Amino acid sequence: MERRNAKEWINSLKIALINNDLKKIEEYSNRKIPEFSSIEEAQKALKLVQQATKILEIKKSEISKNMKELQTAKKFIQSSNSSFFNIEA
Repeated sequence: MERRNAKEWINSLKIALINNDLKKIEEYSNRKIPEFSSIEEAQKALKLVQQATKILEIKKSEISKNMKELQTAKKFIQSSNSSFFNIEA
């Protein structure tokens, strides 16, 4: 049973990575990692976890960049609105 769970865990994580499915990657990161029956199986799992980490770091970086752009746009809009209403006629 454990062997099947380890293989299933590896295959499911592999599919989540291929599909770039962040929800599934997160789900598998929260699951208990099964015991592996061989070093090779554990090494495969490690490589998959490293790939998942890279994907999450890239996504984090993209979100951070988008947030900075939104903050810049918000400041611009606020300053535009304030100067628009301060126009002397």
